[in-house]
Amino acid sequence: MRVKLERSGGFANVHRSVTVDAATLAPSRAAELHRLVAAADLGKFPENPTPLAGRPDRFTYQLTVEDGGASHTATVSEDVATEDLQRLVDWLQATAEG
Repeated sequence: MRVKLERSGGFANVHRSVTVDAATLAPSRAAELHRLVAAADLGKFPENPTPLAGRPDRFTYQLTVEDGGASHTATVSEDVATEDLQRLVDWLQATAEG
């Protein structure tokens, strides 16, 4: 499994991209990545949502999960991100930072 996170928006509209590949992680960390992706349930978020009006300084997360030859992309505004999705985003950013 490989997960790419692209974050945009915020006050300065800074774009950030990180990719985490389970194949490069320790087995326990790879299992944690799988668990976090499953809990985030990205399938319930659309690939291209309608932007929310009046919230220009919010982050937008685009997550692409590649697993077993399949790929799924979801784009989620910070305003509608679930706790599970936010945990995944935070984990990906922390893991990429090392």
